[in-house]
Amino acid sequence: MKYETIKSIVLTILVCTSVFLTWSLWTYQPKYDFIENAKYIQNVPVSNVAVDYGTVIQPRYVFIHKGTQHYGMTQHSDIYKLMKEMKNWTFDHFENISGSIGREQFLSFIHGKGKIEIIYPDDIPIEIYRTIFQIEDQDVEKVRFDRVVIPMDENEEEINVYFVSENEKRIYKAIVQDASIEHVKQTYYDRADRYTPFLSYDISETKSLFLPARPIVLNRLQYYMDELSTDRFKDALFTDPSFVKKDVLAFGEEYTDGSRLMDVDLSKKLLLYVNPAARGEVKTSDPTILQKSIDFVNDHGGWTDTYYFDRFDEEDRKVTFRLFANGHPVFNRYGMAEIIQIWGENEIMNYQRPLFTLAIPDRVSLPITLSSGYEVVDQLKKQKNVQHEFIDDITIGYELVRDTERENIVMLEPAWYCLYNGTWRKIVMTTDERRGDIIGLE
Repeated sequence: MKYETIKSIVLTILVCTSVFLTWSLWTYQPKYDFIENAKYIQNVPVSNVAVDYGTVIQPRYVFIHKGTQHYGMTQHSDIYKLMKEMKNWTFDHFENISGSIGREQFLSFIHGKGKIEIIYPDDIPIEIYRTIFQIEDQDVEKVRFDRVVIPMDENEEEINVYFVSENEKRIYKAIVQDASIEHVKQTYYDRADRYTPFLSYDISETKSLFLPARPIVLNRLQYYMDELSTDRFKDALFTDPSFVKKDVLAFGEEYTDGSRLMDVDLSKKLLLYVNPAARGEVKTSDPTILQKSIDFVNDHGGWTDTYYFDRFDEEDRKVTFRLFANGHPVFNRYGMAEIIQIWGENEIMNYQRPLFTLAIPDRVSLPITLSSGYEVVDQLKKQKNVQHEFIDDITIGYELVRDTERENIVMLEPAWYCLYNGTWRKIVMTTDERRGDIIGLE
């Protein structure tokens, strides 16, 4: 009897132990890998550079419209001082006044005499402006603007500033507090003639561009390229780098964890990261994509040179940041001067960027004289294959060119560029004995 009792007790203990172990296996959730991966990614950035929104989103132009003349601030230091002052202002009581400004009055309203016009490269959501300026009005939302207009000749008791979208012909009036408009007037507007004179090029009855009225001299620059580590990008972009496999291809390298892909083009020094899982039907617009794009690059220290916001395609959920040198945009036909992101519903879907940084500038530079805005406009008007309604912008920048003899040397060649039908194209001046000087879009 005693033996049977002991056997029953042992059997009961074994059954209870088995049940406990089974329950433990079913309910066990491993957290070790996740925590380690998160710490690992944070500790292996590409660089230690992180920026705020106002650093990456900079005005492309600042124009002063005084009388019948137009002047442009071409020195980044002047624009920086004006923007620093405006960041102390408080904007409130936004009011949509678009309906009170007729189509025929639109250009004179934003470009007319007595105005300072701050132009961003593309429409920016009001949510971004809240991170740059002090905006108290919380009711204004889901609108985008590409410029801020400050009137200098208004005598009203209230100080008004206007947020404008040229594309949408949208105008919002805001009341400004804590602003010293008189100081701005004395510092910038009254002394406008110290800045570069610009000419007005009317594209249509509702669109004008401004170009330097005189020839501009810029130095041809030369840099040594410092290649960025592909391993660091692999560690930063993949969830678990230990599962990533590397293949050597004809053009470079390919990395994949079975679901995500990172291609490295060693000849063009470009990286392309693709996350197919983020692809899917996107049903709603997302005004935070621009913030997400900046945060995404911040998270892995991807601001390895001076990049500024360039374009935002809301329909394609595509954001482009452009390389800048000496305050001017840099262009390259292969994408070697751009950081491009395309977003899915919640995650990055495509990420393309250069795999180098402009490390060491050469002391030797060659002055290049570019044609005046008058010459560019005259020649553009002669071209039958150029439809002027497709011209969105014209600017002076640099073309990034690889040195054919020295692998890690690039030149930045001054040139005129035209944003034509959504694509930046170089304006090429050539000579033809039968037709004289002509201009084309490369």
